[in-house]
Amino acid sequence: MVKPGSHSWMVAWFSARAALGLPLHLHGGGRQIRDLVHVDDVAEATVRSLIAPRAHNETLNVGTGTPTSVRTVADLVRERFPGTRVLDTPMPPGDPVGGYASPHRMISTLAWKPAITVADGVERYVRWLGKTPDAVPEWLQAERSASV
Repeated sequence: MVKPGSHSWMVAWFSARAALGLPLHLHGGGRQIRDLVHVDDVAEATVRSLIAPRAHNETLNVGTGTPTSVRTVADLVRERFPGTRVLDTPMPPGDPVGGYASPHRMISTLAWKPAITVADGVERYVRWLGKTPDAVPEWLQAERSASV
């Protein structure tokens, strides 16, 4: 689920930390931009690319075309875990400010676009995590124990 030191898995990482009462670290204040696509939409795009007549000759960006800041994701998680602290930390060297996909070719080729918003994705993940607390890795639980 969550990899130590990873820059991926943002919703899972923030949600697990918030569920444990740990602060969310926003490198560079969380102003980096990402194009977040829910795993269900990625799966849908994959299946559609297998059957779309033109897809076998195309390279497609699977994305929403919607820029979302890291801080926005942190704020969405904090809405579900009131009292979660945010710590602004320095931007690590080499951390990209980011960008977002141009989904025009994907939409044209697959006759489809992602449907799950970031807010809905966060809500789904937090609900799942509430039902599956063992999904929080032991090493992260240990961080909580060490900070108490």
